[in-house]
Amino acid sequence: MINNIKLGLIGYGYWGKNLARNLYELNALSAICDSSPKNIKNSKKLYPNIDYYNDINDLLKSDIDALVIATPAITHEEIVRKGLNSNKHIFVEKPLCLNITEAYALKDLANKNNLKLMVGHLLLHHPAFISLKDLIISGGLGNIRYIYSNRLSLGKHRKEENALWSFAPHDISMILSLIGSEPISVEASGGYYLNKNIADTTMTFMTFEKGVKAHVFVSWLHPFKDQKLVVVGDKAMASFVDVEEKEKKLLLYNHDINWDGETPIIEKAEGVQIKYDMSKEPLKEECKSFINWLKDDITPPSDAEEGLRVLKVLDSADKELKRKKKNEKRFFFS
Repeated sequence: MINNIKLGLIGYGYWGKNLARNLYELNALSAICDSSPKNIKNSKKLYPNIDYYNDINDLLKSDIDALVIATPAITHEEIVRKGLNSNKHIFVEKPLCLNITEAYALKDLANKNNLKLMVGHLLLHHPAFISLKDLIISGGLGNIRYIYSNRLSLGKHRKEENALWSFAPHDISMILSLIGSEPISVEASGGYYLNKNIADTTMTFMTFEKGVKAHVFVSWLHPFKDQKLVVVGDKAMASFVDVEEKEKKLLLYNHDINWDGETPIIEKAEGVQIKYDMSKEPLKEECKSFINWLKDDITPPSDAEEGLRVLKVLDSADKELKRKKKNEKRFFFS
């Protein structure tokens, strides 16, 4: 256990700024490392009393306890590996890395060095999601039949990863957490519109034991932002819509289905708010979770094991995308 936590943030870009603010408010931010002089200059205005580095290797030589990594996904494996080899605990933004074999190696390295490795699956720490999971565990929806999740927007388009790797980790992590097991099969399809080699939109289909099914639809080529998780049970249904105002984010639908012979008769019900703690910021809760793991050895919901489960689904879906694209090319040119 560590008492006075010293965290070093690598990457002060779009998301790194949010992490810096929360870590600083939690009195855990000791250093920021970024290769951009402009980013360093801007961060010094807000956090003048911490250390600054423009080289990761110099940060690794310091006395910080852990790294918080908010760099492009393509860099994750190398930085995580360097950090673990420098005896630093790790909190890395999703995904853990972009290669399943490398992910297993990182987990093994963390275990070998007795270090903690956490992945930034933010929505597992969202108070609304936690309330939804508690409702499911208590039987409030009955037996789960189907889950679907949308994560759609216009941009941000990436060159180093497709929409699946960029968006879907959040949704897959929530679905695996709610169902409590890994899928027995994964299928996927995608569309390549802006770049012939990078999927802009993907659909991932998962089948679980007992016939439970789920799908994830992600796209950065969509006219408006949509972030929605829907859970269908045999007693009730629920939705978690993160883009809605707080009072409408988490709703319960007690629709009733009766039968007239073989014809289902639907009685629709209005959505009823499911209460959750609206005062908590999800990112701050995630940062607290990592700090509490270091201080009190309380394992977070997104440790390396959970990160690997998500990566296995991503890897299976990505292989399906590549297989289908290869077959499409063969068909087109035959």
